Order: sequence, then structure tokens, then C-alpha cells
Amino acid sequence: MKRTGITAVNPLISQVALGIIEFVRRRNAPEQFHLVEQVLADECHVSRSPVHKALELLSKEGIILFRPNRGFFLAMPAAEIPELNLVVPASLEEDKYYQIAGDRVRGAIKGCVSEVELRATYQLSRDKLTKILTRMSQEGWVERRPGKGWSFLPILSSLDTLEQSFRFRIAVEPAALLEPTYHADPVIFAELRREQEALLTTKIDSMVYSAAFEVGARFHEKIVACSGNTFFIEAVQQINRLRRLMEYNFKIDQPRLNRYRDHLTILELLEAGNHQEASDLLRHHLNQAKINRRQKATDVQKDTTVGTTS
Repeated sequence: MKRTGITAVNPLISQVALGIIEFVRRRNAPEQFHLVEQVLADECHVSRSPVHKALELLSKEGIILFRPNRGFFLAMPAAEIPELNLVVPASLEEDKYYQIAGDRVRGAIKGCVSEVELRATYQLSRDKLTKILTRMSQEGWVERRPGKGWSFLPILSSLDTLEQSFRFRIAVEPAALLEPTYHADPVIFAELRREQEALLTTKIDSMVYSAAFEVGARFHEKIVACSGNTFFIEAVQQINRLRRLMEYNFKIDQPRLNRYRDHLTILELLEAGNHQEASDLLRHHLNQAKINRRQKATDVQKDTTVGTTS
């Protein structure tokens, strides 16, 4: 199979390409599986144009085949697809997204705001602002008002509230692993393992910080969801929504990335039925993350002399 090594690609196309790979992996799709563009567009919540470009990218990588008048097909079983090594250049939308997120955490944006105000403040076209707001809405930190404008929802915006969230998680998440109804779903665990391993092989300088957060948040939500206890599940989902923007301010470094290896160990322990060990490791993992965030915030404050925002 021809491999092209490190590939530079548009951020949206990269995201869609990875989404397509996850789509076929979840279905354990066989070789020659037909990839229907409209189905993939619906799955990735995009139009067919970026899907087509993503399929072309995967074709160049040797992962899929294009057959004239027939479409795209998997060149290998989904289980054998290697991890893509993509370099995602920062886009204007990505930069503006983080700028808005940072301003929200710092308190520069409060309550409700109109699209006209946002376009003027951040020098964005209507189309680009719409894309950014749609992403923010999907992530759960803004919502469209019944009339005009957008409402920015509550978030964690200080070191104190972030620490409180970690203490809450330390109390809740390890307990969820000890629920008598806990079931280590093999499909979910396989998907989580692929995501963690892919993240661990990504170079830090090409890592999208929000993507790293989402991988980690999804891991914690999924392992808690396997408890079958609705109250645990809803609590973790809510705390992740609240801490999302605050966490985006903590850049990925090698020590933090290494702690993602705990996720793989926790999966192994749960699969082996060692729930108490998994619970103990998760508690230690969260406590170390809390200590790390406190130190990072202190370092940033010393460097920037900006309150409690980073």
C-alpha cells in the first residue's frame, strides 16, 4: 500500500477524513465496503463537498479506492486501517474560535451578544462567524436566542471553580466504575482504545488542543456511561460542558500527554474485571490532573499577570 507520510491538509477535511475512518471502524467494515458520500455527509454533519475531498485524501493515502462511475470503496478491512499522520495548519476560523473562547473565559464576553457585535469585534464574515457559532453550539457553550443573537452559557471561569470541578469528578467518576451494573462494552472500549492510541502517536506541535480535550472528555464520559447509572452519566457530561473552555487554555505538553496512557491501563483493568484497581487508578489520575492544572495556572499567571483566566 502506498503511504504518503506526513500530509498537510485543511482542518475541516482532516476532521471529516478522521470521522470517516471512525465511521467504518465502528461498523467493522470489510474490504470493498462502499462509502456513500451522502451517508458520510449526514454522519459528519457537513455537505458532500468536504466529504468528497476527504475521500480523495484517503484515496491518496491508499486507504480507499476510487472506481469511476461507482464511487469510493475501502481498500482494506476497517480493522487494518493505519493511523493517519496529518499536519493540520491553523485556520482563520480556528484562531478566531480560540480568541472568542479566551475572551469568554476572561469575562470579556458576558450573557447575550448579537452577531453584528461579534462580526465587528473579531473581524469575521457572516459565513465564517456562522461556522464558528455552529461549532460552539454543538459543543454546548452558546445557544441561539429565540429572537436575534446568541446566549453564552455558564462555564468554569476561575482556578477555584476548576479545582471544585476536579474534586467533584474525583468523588463521582471512580464510584461509577464500582457500580454493580457496570458492563465493559467491547465495542465502546475498542473505539476508546483506538482514540487514545491515535492521540499518543500524534506529535504535540501538530496537535489541535480542542481535539485532545474532546478525546479525553469522551473517554471519561464513555467509561462512566458503562455503569448504566443515569445520574453518574449526566453529572459527568454536565461538568465536561462547563470546564471545556477553561481546559482549552491549558496547552498539551509531554507530561500531560503521557497521562493519557492511564486511560489505556484503566480500560485494561476494567476489561479484566478489576474494577477496584481501575477506580483507584482513575482517582489518582484525576488528582494528578488537578495538581497539574493548578501549577499550570500559577505559571501562566506569573507570566501574564492576568488574574485567574489561563
